[in-house]
Amino acid sequence: MRLPSTTALLLNGAVALIAIASVLTVGRSMLIRDEIETCRARYTNAVQWSLQRDDGALLTTSDLQARLGATDWGLMERVTVVKADHGAGNALAVDLAGRSARPAAAPSQSTGAGFEWAPQSAGPVAAACASYAFKLDGQFDFAAGGRLPGLLGGPMGSDRTAPEAFSVRVAWNEKGELDLHTQLPGVATSRAFSNEREAAELPRGRWVPVDQEVILNTPGHNDGIVRVWVDGRLRFESQQVAFRTNTAAAVRGVLAEVAYTRQPAARDGTSPILVTPFEFRW
Repeated sequence: MRLPSTTALLLNGAVALIAIASVLTVGRSMLIRDEIETCRARYTNAVQWSLQRDDGALLTTSDLQARLGATDWGLMERVTVVKADHGAGNALAVDLAGRSARPAAAPSQSTGAGFEWAPQSAGPVAAACASYAFKLDGQFDFAAGGRLPGLLGGPMGSDRTAPEAFSVRVAWNEKGELDLHTQLPGVATSRAFSNEREAAELPRGRWVPVDQEVILNTPGHNDGIVRVWVDGRLRFESQQVAFRTNTAAAVRGVLAEVAYTRQPAARDGTSPILVTPFEFRW
């Protein structure tokens, strides 16, 4: 019996590889949607929050508090403004290892610090993008999970405690995987929707850029959208969110919270979480 030639074997192998590649390509296109360009590149109006005085000096914690209109908690006990090797050259340093010296306004606020930043120049908008970068220590303890800043909204003139207020904060779970902590009108749970993208772990030991987009729903419909890009890749997406029940609600700014979900035992020598100045786009 005549055996196939080497050339024939190679040709047959090449054809088989091409067929396999074609099947994989079709399968991948069916399972993974095209990447969406980060919201930072699609929103043209922008304002950046500053951590500097007019003379270029860094804000003190007292300076910072004076600019926040009594929307802060844990600020004096846990937050300092420091020089940073990223972007504007400065950042917020939030110490989650220490314990607050005075009682917080609510139990959920006892594990960290935060405030509201609502840029006056933006006005009421139905879609917005928040951008910043964070840095976790290389040995950062994810503990039971925690929260990072995210977008805030509701009726104009209201705060985060209003019944119609909503917020979507970037978060991590006990494994360090990307999650979202949400507050939505009429929804009791903090996990009101699931991720339509692949799971991703938040990196430690380096600066990590974050972009978050919120597009408000049509009142009466669950057609709102939230997306989160980490390191420039779309890592979280949901297109079935009810942020509001009427058109009076708008995206107002950033809820700048950095906190553990549950305070772990105190640890010596733990580095703070660093967060760069926020950029709000609409």
